[in-house]
This record gives sequence, C-alpha cells and structure tokens, in this order.
Amino acid sequence: MKTSKIQTGAKVNGSKGQGTITRIITKSSGYVEVTYDNGLVKKEMAFNLTDENGESLKKAPKKQTEEKGQLTPAQIINSWKNVALSVNDKWNSNSTWKLAEDRFGSLDSKGNSFIDSLLTSMFSKNFLSEKQAFCLAKFAVETKQLS
Repeated sequence: MKTSKIQTGAKVNGSKGQGTITRIITKSSGYVEVTYDNGLVKKEMAFNLTDENGESLKKAPKKQTEEKGQLTPAQIINSWKNVALSVNDKWNSNSTWKLAEDRFGSLDSKGNSFIDSLLTSMFSKNFLSEKQAFCLAKFAVETKQLS
C-alpha cells in the first residue's frame, strides 16, 4: 500500500516558493493550506506542489478526451431517428415534422432501394416504425447528409 505524501508538516515547493503544509482541507482531492517561508498562507491543490525530491504530491487529474457538447455518432443517429418518427404524429403542422420533411425530403438514397422504400413510407404512407426510422437516420448520418 502506497502511503500518501500529503501530510501536515511536509516540506513542499509551490507557486510562491518553499513552504510547509499546515492544514489538510480535503485529503481525497488533495486540497491543502500551505504556509510559505515568506509568511504567505495560501490554499493549493496537491498536484501543483512538489516534495523535497521534486516529485509531485499527487497525480494531476486526467483531462477529458472528448470536448463537452460533442455528440457521439450514436447520439446523432438517435436524435435524427426521433425527428423521423415525428411522421407518426399525424399533426403535420408541428415544427419537428417540418424539420423532418425538410431534411429527409432532400435525402439522396444513392440508388439504395431499401432507403427509397423507407422514404416512400415516410412521405406517402406517413408512417415509420422505430427500426425503419433508425435505419433511415443511420444511412443519412453515415453518408454525411445529416449531422
């Protein structure tokens, strides 16, 4: 078991020079109070501090690889599937149906007869099952016609 380097009285190097940890505010996150040799008292995160050997007191938190607000392809497909399902609403003046009509109406099936049949079902029969809507949305996103 590894012992923690975050201890009261430990000598550290921080943003204001050398100092000593005088109080541990939260051990789990590594938030401590440091009294520097020049008399300044400052609250610091342990990953911003090094011990006498120059080693960090705590590993820095991992950065997120994916930007916030960025949708995965599965989430994009699911949102377009829900738009396509608005055809089943039967109230064709709603804004979601207008969006579906605009976006899926200009969809190029690229000679795919299955997609043609789904578009026919959507616009002529005014009905799509959830699976049909998923297939249509997946095709549109994968061919980069919808994003």
